[in-house]
Amino acid sequence: MNAQDDKRLAYIDSLRAIAAILVLWVHVSELYRHIGPAAIATKWVNDLAVTISAGRMGVVAFFAISGFVVPFSIKLAHRHPVREFLLVRFFRLYPAYWLSIPLGAWALWLWNRPLTISEGLVNLTMLEYVFDVRPAIGLYWTLAVELVFYLCCAILVQMRAITNYRLIGMLVVAALAVQLLMFVLSRMKGLNAPYWLSMWLLNLSVMFWGTLYRANLRGETRSRIDACFVWGIAFFFVVLYPIAVWMIGYSRAYSLGYSLGVLLFIVGTRVIRIEWRPLAWLGVISYSIYLFHPVVFSPVLHWMRHLPPDSWWRSWHLGSYVIAVLLLTIAFAAIVYRFVEKPGIELGRRLARRWFTGERDARRGDGLVPAASAAE
Repeated sequence: MNAQDDKRLAYIDSLRAIAAILVLWVHVSELYRHIGPAAIATKWVNDLAVTISAGRMGVVAFFAISGFVVPFSIKLAHRHPVREFLLVRFFRLYPAYWLSIPLGAWALWLWNRPLTISEGLVNLTMLEYVFDVRPAIGLYWTLAVELVFYLCCAILVQMRAITNYRLIGMLVVAALAVQLLMFVLSRMKGLNAPYWLSMWLLNLSVMFWGTLYRANLRGETRSRIDACFVWGIAFFFVVLYPIAVWMIGYSRAYSLGYSLGVLLFIVGTRVIRIEWRPLAWLGVISYSIYLFHPVVFSPVLHWMRHLPPDSWWRSWHLGSYVIAVLLLTIAFAAIVYRFVEKPGIELGRRLARRWFTGERDARRGDGLVPAASAAE
């Protein structure tokens, strides 16, 4: 692994931070909006988050960032790129995730919804949604999508197609067509397509579009057809998808998050690249911010609801609660990153170097390896 491989992109980290803050904003404002008279009077803070679908916007931006980053972190010049990739990603996700499970279970217990032992054990796999088991924290569904994306990337590497951007573009278009067809069928009497499958197709499409977008940004989509896939799909998400979903009969608020999330990603990578260090640092710890903000706001909310209605703690502006929870979450996430997440990342990389790195073969230079690969 050379210096280029270790390079982080500050503007991508800034986008991660913004995405995490958007998710936190909608969750906190939704749950704290009735905590006191001042919060009720300023519930526009939550109304605005709901109107722009801030939570889904943040999640979609996260998905696009994963597509932008993850496939280009695979060391195709190594003898076992898939094994190395999966090992590194395992240690990237699971240590902090495992810590979140008992803390999430504790938060559920506070609200008299204890997690059973069997539910906790299934949660350890990160596949609780696959097995239809209650999650310790409700946002775990995005992590399951992330795992499926890793698996798809591994399959494409095995097929020697991870840099076949035209094929990836065709697969994205096909997935989006099937997803819309499922929505149409779900509106027809007696033809109920699986909602979860349609959403997985949609979210994976966003992720692989992020891959196409990165390839185009780096000049690796050399034909007009490839460029048409990149910008045609972007136009579909930003403009056509909300219209299509509305015409089918679903709420426009549902699709707005996808439109604005993709637009946010494009603006943040091409128009306004934010490289402000404090914001970029928040992006570095954004995984822990995303994972643990429910662990922070839930017990605080539980405590506040047991205070007298006229308590000073229950007299704040709703926006003040959002900011306060954000600051507490940043402090908590920084500790988790320092003592759990970062050591896990370093352990994964050390194991990968010990077991796989240095085992190179003749595939370097055969067109398989993208130029200037970076594992942000």
